[in-house]
Amino acid sequence: MYWEGFPTFLGCPPATRDEEVDIALVGLPWTHNPMERTQYLAPRAVRHRSKPYRRMHREFGVNATEIARIRDFGDVPINNGNCDQAVLEIEKYYHDLDQRGLRPFTIGGDHGCTLPVLRAIAGPKSQRKAPLGVLHFDSHTDSYGDAMGLHCHAGNWCRIAVEEGLIDPKRCVQVGLNGPSLSPAMDAFCEDAGFRMMTLYEILEIGIPATIQEVRRVLGEGAYYLTFDLDVLTLADAPAVADPEAGGLNMNEVTQILLGLRGLELIGGDIVCFVPHLDPSMVTAIHINALMHHMVTLMALTIRDSQPTLGASRSSLPSQRLVHYCPCE
Repeated sequence: MYWEGFPTFLGCPPATRDEEVDIALVGLPWTHNPMERTQYLAPRAVRHRSKPYRRMHREFGVNATEIARIRDFGDVPINNGNCDQAVLEIEKYYHDLDQRGLRPFTIGGDHGCTLPVLRAIAGPKSQRKAPLGVLHFDSHTDSYGDAMGLHCHAGNWCRIAVEEGLIDPKRCVQVGLNGPSLSPAMDAFCEDAGFRMMTLYEILEIGIPATIQEVRRVLGEGAYYLTFDLDVLTLADAPAVADPEAGGLNMNEVTQILLGLRGLELIGGDIVCFVPHLDPSMVTAIHINALMHHMVTLMALTIRDSQPTLGASRSSLPSQRLVHYCPCE
């Protein structure tokens, strides 16, 4: 059932030239993080486990592929080995998607992947001409400044996005911050900018319902982007991550938060920092696909709810389920 043909994200068809699409699922096999560099293999490993997730979303009661046009756009071609130059190539790729009106969802790569996407879909150079809110799941703030002679690296995307006017720090919330830091100054940039920083232990103290309420309050009205670093999860749920910390949120807690986001305007997202060679049981890949299923369904609901007539017409189209899909599942 799930192992025939070419593997694609969520079992969606590959994009064809000039096809009208709402959501572009994109692989970004790019990493310059010196820790566990095989993050560039993540898109391939995620596709390998992805086909079973082309299904109805149980809690939302919809199949994303029946209310929005979703296609796998393959991987971003990258020809430059210097990350400060490669990021410009990647930005152009996503800029072209943005000009076509597509909403991207990306499987990275390290967390440096988020910056070129934001440069393309937010801020003064984008069609939106405005900054976005950001929901940032991570154990780390990724606002540490230049390092190792590099500017656009995995630990600096958040700072750059603020400095370039891509995101509105007053509408940004970081969820699950966890683990030791080199000094208190490491998080000072986000604190000074006005981010809402929710540590793991604050979340455990106030509970998931209060966390959802706070996330919704900060994001408020308007479009937002969701970026998910897998190191926010426990190592039991995501053993194959690039920069692991002890402890973390578990999949059930994260899922509850995602379910609580319905009704907010999610226009793009990514999942990053997967290291496939550390995932022999494929637990991490399975959880990535579950997370992607939740997030892409939220994106599809955003499209349907903002264009109800168009959404209704799309839901009447023949579904593109697997040929051998078992009706009993």
